[in-house]
Amino acid sequence: MKKLFLLFVAYVVAMLGYAQDAPTVVEGDLNKDGITDRIVANLNHSGENFSFYFGNAKGDYTLFRSYELDLFGDVDISITDKGVARIQKGSKGDCDVFLFRYQDGDFRCIGGKEDRHNTWHYDVSYNYLTGKMIRTDGEGKEKKSVTSVMPPMPVLRFGWFPLDYNALGYLFGEDDSEEGVAFKTTMGIFRMMQDQQLLFYSFCEYGYPYYPPDYSDDGSASFYLEVMSYGRYNCWSNILISKQDDGSYLIEMSEEFEDRSYELYLNEDMDNLDEAMERAEAERGGESSYSTTKTEWLFKDGTFILLDEIISNE
Repeated sequence: MKKLFLLFVAYVVAMLGYAQDAPTVVEGDLNKDGITDRIVANLNHSGENFSFYFGNAKGDYTLFRSYELDLFGDVDISITDKGVARIQKGSKGDCDVFLFRYQDGDFRCIGGKEDRHNTWHYDVSYNYLTGKMIRTDGEGKEKKSVTSVMPPMPVLRFGWFPLDYNALGYLFGEDDSEEGVAFKTTMGIFRMMQDQQLLFYSFCEYGYPYYPPDYSDDGSASFYLEVMSYGRYNCWSNILISKQDDGSYLIEMSEEFEDRSYELYLNEDMDNLDEAMERAEAERGGESSYSTTKTEWLFKDGTFILLDEIISNE
């Protein structure tokens, strides 16, 4: 009897594990051709975990494109009656909602909602088609709504920015020039790199570049950041995001720093400096304390493609 019980427990655990690993599949007509399409998402998985599939008259499905998104935590995915892909991240009362419609050969964000009623008692509805947003504050009789016009926005393509309104403040900047709008696209790519942890330590540590980025007429942007943090001194990081003729973006990153991890092994009187430095050097395999990393990526169709990476010690 005990063996049967243990077998039953093992079966239940296995089924629960399978349920957690099983992909989420939702269906609807995304491209308005009267045929059912699919979204397949592997929640709580990294890598290319979100895919659009278009159906055909034979009942088969063809992959349109796969993306890598932050889908950890509470996520609800659906396709509305109008063929709009709806993604909700977070629980009711404290969530971000994004709406994507297939048009002009790509999925583009047409609106969304920032719901913050659990703590702050406000929500903001965004309509990127009309360029207006409605902010509602308070509850009950104290509830008030204000409609305002958003600044000019870039085309918000699916997979070109993180699904997190807390990270999208750059979209609502006052710079409404053509260059400013172009820069918002590159900033979205920068945020996606942070979201997928593709940036160097310094960028991931600080979130925003410390110095304002420079950008040119073609939408290229250059970020520079000097970092002073424990164990990493004399550190300079730079990232250049350049728009290519085919609409993709070339990303060139470089970082150089001095490794001073020997500080971890110093005693209070600092009279064991030589010993601490020797220990740190041994952990580096005898390499120089100065290191340079250069990496090139290509961002195309919502995907980062690693082109080259060079790590050297001087």
